[in-house]
Amino acid sequence: MSEKEYFEDEIETDPEVAERYPWLAGGDVDETWGKPPPLSAKHQKILDLEREKLAAESKVTAECKTNYHILSELAEEHLPELNFRRYDNLFLARQANAFLAEETLGPGPLRRLFSDLWLSGELCVLFGDTGCGKSVLAMQIARAVSGGERFEPFEMDVEPQRVAYFDFELSDEHFKKRYSSGPPDTSIDEPLFPADLIRCTPQDLLRLPPGFEDYYELLIDSMVDLVFFLKARIVIIDNITWLSSTVESAKAALRLMKTLVALKNRFDLSILVLAHTPKRYSRTRITGEHLQGSRMLSNFADSIFALGFSSRGIECRYLKSIKHRNAAARDIETEVAAIRIERSGRFLGFTFDGYTDERSHAGWNRGESESDRVALVKRIVDLALKGHTQREIAKQLGMSAATVNRCLKLKEDGDE
Repeated sequence: MSEKEYFEDEIETDPEVAERYPWLAGGDVDETWGKPPPLSAKHQKILDLEREKLAAESKVTAECKTNYHILSELAEEHLPELNFRRYDNLFLARQANAFLAEETLGPGPLRRLFSDLWLSGELCVLFGDTGCGKSVLAMQIARAVSGGERFEPFEMDVEPQRVAYFDFELSDEHFKKRYSSGPPDTSIDEPLFPADLIRCTPQDLLRLPPGFEDYYELLIDSMVDLVFFLKARIVIIDNITWLSSTVESAKAALRLMKTLVALKNRFDLSILVLAHTPKRYSRTRITGEHLQGSRMLSNFADSIFALGFSSRGIECRYLKSIKHRNAAARDIETEVAAIRIERSGRFLGFTFDGYTDERSHAGWNRGESESDRVALVKRIVDLALKGHTQREIAKQLGMSAATVNRCLKLKEDGDE
């Protein structure tokens, strides 16, 4: 027996060899043998991204075969129009003059959504005391932006747009009650809100869906998914407490605001967020320090305005601009917009009463109780300990220097 015949006989009689190498034993050939195993979904996604990057690289290569991503190959004439965009890099680097050019990509010119208080492309915060009507005002703004009746004389430069209103404040029953009641002759046949005003309310979940570590992650993911699905450009969140239950802590506020800024920039959104203010002395002027979690919220917000109670009457309020990064506002030290809450048919909203001095509104809220006076004295003492003069404290709190002096004197007498 030849050596070849010997090995062929061994292969045919060895079941393990015959199973592993069927073609040597004369069996059917396994067509999949020797081919790479199928790719996992994650591996396939990585390969697809690599192909997209290669395709994008080829697009930025000019006719002269200059790759704009290899800086050493660039000639001086390429620099004026150069866009230093690196793939898988966080930053977009361009010459400063390029950002001033008309062809610069971006969200376009800023337009007014609610006068100069909220502009398109901004992350804006509206805050005020509990029960002052923040939700009523936000719904009125949403109604106007989505194509409904405008809130005159507050300017709006944009065409009607779809609004996603995330309502964590009112239950469906309370919402229906607020906008269904009215005079006996009120018609209920005509729709009260435009079709592009979409109200989004949270559902009760017994447990987190698979893939989510906490409720915050599910909340943000659900909001992004719904905004993308609705193709909404305007987002209103009522209120910020639902996004982070510990918004007063710096860490929670930082995480929250970074998330909102990222959403705004990525999807070219205009976002209005409602927030509360901790209990404050009712005779003081409203400042940015009254915003709950003020420092982090203020640093990341493009604009902030407040809704305050007024001493003119129980139905009176006023609007005050606190921060305005992209617009020239009125004299925020004194001038505010006086508004009045009232019902027109089924709709509950505000009407404009003119521009006035803030000092004419201070002092309403819940009356001056003993706790209010104690809070005022504590506030004055805190400012004095920080090095503020009595005149500076008086100007900030909207009172006379003599009142500040008396409060400090009371504190000194009480400590003796």
